[in-house]
Amino acid sequence: MNILYFDCFAGISGDMTLSALLDLGVDLERLTGELKKLHLDGWELKLSEVSKHGIGAKHVDVIVEEQAPVHTHKGLHLFHHHHHHRHEPPHVHRTMADIARLIDESDLSAGAKDLAKRIFMRLATAEAKIHGTTPDKVHFHEVGALDSIIDIAGTAICMDLLAPDRICASVLHDGYGFVKCRHGTIPVPVPAVTEVLAARGAGFKQLNIEGELMTPTGAAIIVELAESFGPMPEMKITQTGYGAGTKDFPVPNLLRIVRGESVAAAIPKPYPVTVIETNIDDTTPEILGYVMERLLEAGARDVFFSPVYMKKCRPATWLHLLCDEEDIPAMERILFTETSTIGLRKYRVERTCLLRKATTVSTPYGKVKAKETVFGDTSRVSIEYEDARRIAREKNLPLQDVYRSVDSGPQQKGITPY
Repeated sequence: MNILYFDCFAGISGDMTLSALLDLGVDLERLTGELKKLHLDGWELKLSEVSKHGIGAKHVDVIVEEQAPVHTHKGLHLFHHHHHHRHEPPHVHRTMADIARLIDESDLSAGAKDLAKRIFMRLATAEAKIHGTTPDKVHFHEVGALDSIIDIAGTAICMDLLAPDRICASVLHDGYGFVKCRHGTIPVPVPAVTEVLAARGAGFKQLNIEGELMTPTGAAIIVELAESFGPMPEMKITQTGYGAGTKDFPVPNLLRIVRGESVAAAIPKPYPVTVIETNIDDTTPEILGYVMERLLEAGARDVFFSPVYMKKCRPATWLHLLCDEEDIPAMERILFTETSTIGLRKYRVERTCLLRKATTVSTPYGKVKAKETVFGDTSRVSIEYEDARRIAREKNLPLQDVYRSVDSGPQQKGITPY
């Protein structure tokens, strides 16, 4: 099993991520060729070798041509000045819809498009909360810059090329102090970073280092990619890549990405989770559905309902959820504010999960998104419901026929159901 571990000992940013992935072995010409599929002109990637505290690393810069019109072939026009410091003129603004349209109208792979849009949506959601609006109305400034689009789309492309089975990260770090942005002077960690981390419940620690170690782009990338935040999992290390930032700190301004092969036993090891339960007898089903969405968005690993009868034979709903210990306060806040419950039950259990990854498979009706679950030397693939439903409607087929088509497809050779 191919594992990528993001060691964010000195924070993370978009350019540090892309630089580390290139140092890990992604071919620069291949990446540039894929990025050209965004149909944006007037830029190039410059890769250089740098040293931070004696550690060799790579740093990639997005070089924008002097006064070159940067545009999509579909009609999105923007103007930039030549620079080496990853910034754009102040008049450049893009909405989430602009970004999504740019990505959708590109010729990137389906997997790269999906991942890039999910990373941008995390940023839009965070900015919307900060500014009291909705994600679709957010106007990106710094993050809307061309180099940030290249960083995020480039990272998505690299993930497509490397195709890791599992992605993990260390506890995330940032410094302290203040930085200046278009809105004025703001504290470190900057608000967009804390909102991105809070939405996922990612492990975080503030270091005694003055300055910004983690950018909103870097935070959104790692929060979307990583399945967990903690020590490096047991694995046989095969490669290490270092991506350098542009600043100098008491510690090396580097992101380290470690690639390796799992040496874990065939049966996954159990890990602790917390179960939270409550009985609710006077909250409508519509509200409960909304509560489930809120809990899952806040990091709950599972949420489900059971019908029960309470005192005086009152019909009620038994709400169950599983979450990590650090997410308990967020879960409690949602339950106490969104439902009528006045009390919760909590207890620790052990959970064993099979390893799984998102993939794309071919069917007689076209390519569809799927989930591959691995147990030892065997694996199984199941189509994602939304894709199966779409094909069933488009082809006027029974939904179960679409699901069955995966088992007989040639792409399943070597995959053994269990």
